[in-house]
Amino acid sequence: MGRMIEFIFTRVYLAMLATGIFWALTFCGGILFGFGPASATIMSLYAEHGSDYKQYAWSEAWSLYKENFRRGNQVFYTFFLIEAILLYGMYLMVQLPHLSLFQIFILLVNLIFLLVAPLTFAVYLKLQVHFDLSYLNSLKLSFIGAFLDIRAVTKFLLGTFLLGVVTRFVPALFFFVLLGLWHFFVNDIFQPVYETIRSKVVS
Repeated sequence: MGRMIEFIFTRVYLAMLATGIFWALTFCGGILFGFGPASATIMSLYAEHGSDYKQYAWSEAWSLYKENFRRGNQVFYTFFLIEAILLYGMYLMVQLPHLSLFQIFILLVNLIFLLVAPLTFAVYLKLQVHFDLSYLNSLKLSFIGAFLDIRAVTKFLLGTFLLGVVTRFVPALFFFVLLGLWHFFVNDIFQPVYETIRSKVVS
């Protein structure tokens, strides 16, 4: 019982610490240019130190943030623009008085890609820790990785949905705990994807 309590306390504290670092780095990027590199930094810290919260240092986080600043923003805003275009296209389409079967099909395709874009970004966050890739290769490998393990994809969608539900009812948890927890979650569930890609690269 004591070990369970210690484990829960450690994970919650670590999630709070990671979330705090995330927001500090995000504000360093003027918010708009902070989300992508801040996420990449948290993923790198967790991959390096795991649950050893004593090893999480601001100096290391800041160094990683500067390294990830350009690429993190490029990839983040690529997926952000894709999402924005798809949403706007769907908004315009539903304004039409009568939708044909073809238009309904296009709406469904757009909806699928609305889910694929954040999924691919999450895979990128995992892979960028282990591979030094160009911008285009980051996009291509992340997109391929999003379809390599259906169990990981299912866990990601369900887990992110559940975190969203919790955020809906307790918004404060999102700002203080859940962001860090989401990054840990992404790192763990996409480990099989990374291992599959690594095996292909090595072979």
